[in-house]
Amino acid sequence: MTTWLVAGLAGALLTPAIIHRLSRADQPSRSEGEWRVCEYSGGLVGCVSLCGVLFLFLSVFAYSHPGSTPASQLTLALGFFALMGLLGLYTAWQMGRSRVLWNDREICSKGVRISWQELEGANFLAAAQGYQLVGPEGKKIWVYQAMNGFPEFWAKVEEFLSRA
Repeated sequence: MTTWLVAGLAGALLTPAIIHRLSRADQPSRSEGEWRVCEYSGGLVGCVSLCGVLFLFLSVFAYSHPGSTPASQLTLALGFFALMGLLGLYTAWQMGRSRVLWNDREICSKGVRISWQELEGANFLAAAQGYQLVGPEGKKIWVYQAMNGFPEFWAKVEEFLSRA
């Protein structure tokens, strides 16, 4: 019992520090021509990918070593582990594609462009653990604190929102 308690406490204390270190969120955003780029670090994407692969490995391992588990219970467990593995890999793929580009004139992400002068607001949505930047005609751009260069980008957002 004590071992599980110590392991759980260590995990709860170390996980945020490890995720922060992997995300490199406090590093400056990189430049791509005239644009500054906020994106997830390779370490964070790799960590999520590793979790997906781990769940897939566990489903294969459970299938090949069922022990005395009844088949009806094994099917549900295999399905759950396989689903979690696929969701982990899908999430890592989406994280690798997520980028927010910005310069002195506008913000751009996945074909959505909002000029700084048209920026209407920024809302933190707890359910998504991210910030939603709102522009005219319902345009929305999502940005997350775990992205590289977030503090630099957010300072620019606050600068423009305080002018309005």
